[in-house]
Amino acid sequence: MTTATHGKHGDFAIEAKGLVKRFKTGRTHIEVLKGVDFDARHGDLTMVMGPSGSGKSTLIAALSGLLKPDAGRVDALDVDNLWKLSSGRIDKFRLDHCGFIFQGFNLFPALSALQQVTTVLKYQGLSGDNARRQATAALEEVGLGPRLHQRPSALSGGEKQRVAIARALAKNPQILFADEPTSALDGENGQVVIRLLRRAATEHGAAVICVTHDPRLEAWADRVIHIEDGRILDDQRRTPEANPMLASAH
Repeated sequence: MTTATHGKHGDFAIEAKGLVKRFKTGRTHIEVLKGVDFDARHGDLTMVMGPSGSGKSTLIAALSGLLKPDAGRVDALDVDNLWKLSSGRIDKFRLDHCGFIFQGFNLFPALSALQQVTTVLKYQGLSGDNARRQATAALEEVGLGPRLHQRPSALSGGEKQRVAIARALAKNPQILFADEPTSALDGENGQVVIRLLRRAATEHGAAVICVTHDPRLEAWADRVIHIEDGRILDDQRRTPEANPMLASAH
């Protein structure tokens, strides 16, 4: 178990103000984010929910340094306004502090489960032995100890997503972004994935931000934010006392 180090922004791992994002289609501009304010705390699983086209994936991209907003700012950990950094320094921030889990798994077909995870750790500067040790521990944590040397073609959808989660967790990220992590999975594998995200928040102290339209995941969240048409409609914090599933997770 690792303890998150809190940055100068207090309990907030990430805090955004006034995010605006427009996309050009033909001669018109479509505003996908309309002045969104957002924050997420260390140790919380924050669920961002909304229909397709609501702006939730664009929000994740703007928060994580993948897509520059047209207006607004993102303060993350010890960084005041991520988007004032050069693209190289934003990449370095993501590598050092963030984990990513996507619905499409994003695995390399030619690499084994172990190699998928060690590759990221070597980018961070770990030696071969340390990278293998840390990667093995991460894969064992997600229940893939017996599958270390299997390539993606030999893994089920649920196992592929667990490799992706192990890859994200192996470097102990302080912020973990998950974009529709259960959309390609059946109910049973979806439950495995959400439990692992819950554990990343509770045991690893990460700020876990999960974008989904899967209502089954709501029960595991500390906080549920609904976004529609580029605006946050409501923001509800769940308490363990009111939610037995959350109480058992904590």
